[in-house]
Amino acid sequence: MLSRLRLVGIDDGFFPPEYKELKLKTVLVGTLYRGRRPVDVKLRTVTVDGTDGTKKAIEILESLGESDAVFLDGVTVAGFNVVDPEVLLSLSKSVVVIYKFEPNIERIERALKLRFSDWRFRYDIILKAYSRSSFVRTKWKTMRIAVFGDSSVEAERLISYTQLVSSIPEPLRASDIIASAISRNPALLSKISSEQPTSSQP
Repeated sequence: MLSRLRLVGIDDGFFPPEYKELKLKTVLVGTLYRGRRPVDVKLRTVTVDGTDGTKKAIEILESLGESDAVFLDGVTVAGFNVVDPEVLLSLSKSVVVIYKFEPNIERIERALKLRFSDWRFRYDIILKAYSRSSFVRTKWKTMRIAVFGDSSVEAERLISYTQLVSSIPEPLRASDIIASAISRNPALLSKISSEQPTSSQP
């Protein structure tokens, strides 16, 4: 059964610190796997510290087709842009948020309050995911995750199945590699960031 599942990993690329003030863009990548086999990849641009994260993730999922599970590396992309896992459930049976590192929620809240007039919108999504999270034991290590949507396939089993060469599920690891390779190429990143910022309201 696991070998037939359509699994998507979504992750963002690198950006220089000055991109935050200038509201420039980096890349957001979605990689589709059928079980453990890569099938397709889609790219979008996303505004650093913008509010178009969920919209861009939805565009990626729409272009890839409905999925059984989506893996996210936390719920923030491109700085403090956010992706709402619950909104993604319109195109995926479940969303699994992977926490590579333990987040400091109090510190995140303070940083958001200092920098954003819409800090509550961003913080609520971050807190929603974190509040739902728990630790699960996988074949590589114990990890903090949050699961949204259908839990017919146990998250522990699904994550362990997709851990091929590291603790990170392979669809998510592939998206990270692709996004990093593109965004760390100065010419490509310059072309990406030269696009006009997308207006998106929470």
